[in-house]
Amino acid sequence: MGSFIKNISTKFKNRYRLIIRQDENLEEKVSIVLTPWNLLIGLSVGLFLFGAIIYLLLAYTPLNYIFPTKSAKYSSIEQYEMIQKIDSLDDAMKQIRLQSEMLGKVLAGEDINVSMTENSPDVIIEAPAVPEVANGQTNSSATVALKHVGANPANYNFFVPIKGVVSDTFNVDRKHLAVDIVAPSKSVIKSIQKGTVIFSSWTTGGGQTLIIQHPNDFLSVYKHNAALLKKVGTFVQAGDAVALVGNTGELTSGPHLHFELWKSGVAVNPMSYINF
Repeated sequence: MGSFIKNISTKFKNRYRLIIRQDENLEEKVSIVLTPWNLLIGLSVGLFLFGAIIYLLLAYTPLNYIFPTKSAKYSSIEQYEMIQKIDSLDDAMKQIRLQSEMLGKVLAGEDINVSMTENSPDVIIEAPAVPEVANGQTNSSATVALKHVGANPANYNFFVPIKGVVSDTFNVDRKHLAVDIVAPSKSVIKSIQKGTVIFSSWTTGGGQTLIIQHPNDFLSVYKHNAALLKKVGTFVQAGDAVALVGNTGELTSGPHLHFELWKSGVAVNPMSYINF
């Protein structure tokens, strides 16, 4: 047994020379002295480095999705949380698209048909005819679609945006979904309730236009302003100055405030909520 081990040890210590010569003139180009022991160590180190490189590629590159490593596999809880996050992002994107569509229609003065889901508690109902007051006369021909069963204007306390003379009222038949209030140019317009400014820019028909998102799914719209005092993203309180009366835009004939009030995507009569 001892002689066998000695023979193996001797063979591992034998020296061999690897010579590489040029074929044409047999000129020596490379000469390497090797032993079986050095060769074994070199192969071991090479295989280790090769395996490490392959592991890093599989664990930290897109190859992980094709050949997942054990450490890259997610637990069932982590997978569930990832799915929930993806669903939340998808819902958020749908909400953003819906809000963008609603905002465009609000600026255009169109009613918005909001599709309801089975998980939504809201129900669209037809409210009784809302009388409109114009120059002391009552017009009861218009009806307003309200969302939320039991929505009662008396339940909301809105600030008067500006004091002036009502020159035109809310009329569905004429597609005038607003109240026009004549006031001196550059008069201060105030927010009807606390909320966040979601639009503050120029539109062709409405000129300098401001839109504020309020609690309880209300939107207030202020058009034809001479100047806008708040930027998008600004939080305002009821009574804060937000704009100045003007005569901007194509659909105007003099300094006035074109004021719209929207509830859950549906235009409502501002005079049912605010005592102008």
